Amino acid sequence: MRFLGFFLLLLVGCAPQVGFGDKERREWGLQPVISDFAPDRGEGAKYRLRERVFFSFTLSQPGYVTLVTMDPDGTTVVLERNVQLPAGKHTFPLAADRNAQGQAAYLVVPPLGPSRFRLLYTSTPAPSRELFRGKLSNEEFNRHTRAYLGEAPVRDVAETWMEAVP
Repeated sequence: MRFLGFFLLLLVGCAPQVGFGDKERREWGLQPVISDFAPDRGEGAKYRLRERVFFSFTLSQPGYVTLVTMDPDGTTVVLERNVQLPAGKHTFPLAADRNAQGQAAYLVVPPLGPSRFRLLYTSTPAPSRELFRGKLSNEEFNRHTRAYLGEAPVRDVAETWMEAVP
């Protein structure tokens, strides 16, 4: 039984540390605009390579959102940038995003393991800056996030994760 408890603690320690608690919200000057941000199968869900994934979220007021991913190796990619949306429930990619096959979707690609997804909200358009490029440490990811949020009068951040499996 003692071994099982240790094993569970070890597993919890391996999961990405996501989310913004009260402390981070105060430090970063965030306001609770984003809620229910998660992949379509739920936070921490497993997706096989080449499977489609969608992200849903709710905004309590209109504004601009950016979706960024960070792979297990630290590689960051901006999936959506400065998308203007009204208040309400949304899904990325948007239903209006189409390709030759129909509804656009994000496909799960290597590397395997847990990937973080960060949704950034600003009440005004964020300036176009060359941020979130290349491999970043957690501290650099946070620094880029803060720079991106800039001086927007209202800003928020939500984070979730999913895992790519073979």
